Amino acid sequence: MAHPDEARALLQQIYKTDANIYPDHNDKKLIVEIHSLSYHRDDKILLQLCQRLNKPETKFPGTDLVLFYKMESS
Repeated sequence: MAHPDEARALLQQIYKTDANIYPDHNDKKLIVEIHSLSYHRDDKILLQLCQRLNKPETKFPGTDLVLFYKMESS
């Protein structure tokens, strides 16, 4: 994003967006499924953010489940 204000506004939108959170014990994942945002371009950025957040394969504290972020529609 070109301007910090745009990034800040997008993050605020993400924080306010509904999400489904559920465990997948077979694949050892804790899935965070984020609902679509207001604009298609924002969804594209969110999808990239999810991919980057998934790369380190961070385990949810106190479990053996890896946090896995995705868009509801993907």
